Amino acid sequence: MKIKHILLQDKTQEKLTVQGWVRTIRNQSSFSFCSINDGSCNESLQVLFSSEYTSDLSQIKMINTGCCISVEGELVISPAKGQKYELLAKKLQILGNVDIDSYPLSKNRINLETLRKYHHLRARTSAFGSIFRIRNALSFAMHQFYQKEGFLHLDPNIITINECEGGAGVFTITENSLNQIDNLPTIQHDNKNTNNYDWNKDHFGKQAFLTVSSQLNLEAMCCSLGNVYTTNKSFRSEHSSTNKHLSEFVHLEIEMAFNTFQELMDISEKFIHYLVDTVLEKCHDDLMQLDKFISKGIIERIKKLKTPFKRSTYRKCIQVLQKAFSKKKIDEEPIMGEDLSSQHENYLTQHYKGPVFVTDWPIAIKSFYMKQGEYGTCQSFDLLMPDGVGELIGGSQREDDYQKLLKMMNQKNINPKPLQFYTDLRKFGSCPHGGFGLGFDLLVMLFTGMKNIRDVIPFPISYKTCNY
Repeated sequence: MKIKHILLQDKTQEKLTVQGWVRTIRNQSSFSFCSINDGSCNESLQVLFSSEYTSDLSQIKMINTGCCISVEGELVISPAKGQKYELLAKKLQILGNVDIDSYPLSKNRINLETLRKYHHLRARTSAFGSIFRIRNALSFAMHQFYQKEGFLHLDPNIITINECEGGAGVFTITENSLNQIDNLPTIQHDNKNTNNYDWNKDHFGKQAFLTVSSQLNLEAMCCSLGNVYTTNKSFRSEHSSTNKHLSEFVHLEIEMAFNTFQELMDISEKFIHYLVDTVLEKCHDDLMQLDKFISKGIIERIKKLKTPFKRSTYRKCIQVLQKAFSKKKIDEEPIMGEDLSSQHENYLTQHYKGPVFVTDWPIAIKSFYMKQGEYGTCQSFDLLMPDGVGELIGGSQREDDYQKLLKMMNQKNINPKPLQFYTDLRKFGSCPHGGFGLGFDLLVMLFTGMKNIRDVIPFPISYKTCNY
């Protein structure tokens, strides 16, 4: 029986079997106290081994922190403070021993940096157990929200011939081993002494990539089925090791048909508010654990996210930042027509006292597919979140005019040939539509208060780091 369910019930039991991993064990002369956790919740169950109840105590001395055990016994009201029940052990089985000399979690306190070396074990700690249970709750709530809103969950291909964002680093895939370069198929150019790789002899007969975004394909689904979303993985080959950069991440992307730009922001805000309610209700104990030891104040910060989100144009935000720069409140000068830095984003959330939609960006620094507006702008937004998270969601109305789309692709040097399927959507029954992308792992950072994105992912993959 799961410890979570044991602690929630309101009755004792004469016979119960519990399985899990030992967090602590204290041996006395005639009895031992063992704390066991099975990952179902943050709390552990105390097990009492005593000659009065336990038939065979010979194995007790073999138990160490990290051991996996199965215990059969009687669940009784605990006479000690701080716990509702304890288990009087009658039978013990050691399912997995531990080499205590090399077990990395045997120390009382281990910092986060050290734990990043043990991704396969760190979920056994209280902190990471809480983080991953919150991650699970957010993932489930995400699907609940969009299903209730009538969206279809459809995951397009992640192997693609398109780069989508046109500038984000992409990973090229091949079926051939690069360890045998001399055996790779090549094409020799006439009058040149160089050879090029022959993609015609690779798996797809052409160059293919891991996707940086499923958006373009998801738009095709939207323009036939209405509102859709995906939780695909996306991949970025960015040579950066900041606390927010990953090579592989979970990407929530939605597309809405027959919507307005305001409605796109409305559902973004409604989604975050829904997650706030869900996490505060479903993950209270895990949030308390993080609030106490890892992310002090996280519960109050989450509650503040339930306030209405501000909306301000890019031009207005630049003016706010320029004023702040002139008063030396920030040291990075904002420049009209350029992107915002992390410092700029943080200041804007402080200025607006919470989350803020920055809208109507210059299309010169945005993607080709965004709906063109007046005076060189586009109907796009970045949703900035406080506490160092920064941009959480990037969204826009999509350009649904065929001629305008082709003209912008030409201006941004986007090859229209591999995107014919995309431009066809504007030729054959085009409709108003828009969507956004959200990095789910960044969302988990927001709701756990963790400062490094590698601490909210079971097995993070990032620049120069792929160890599993």
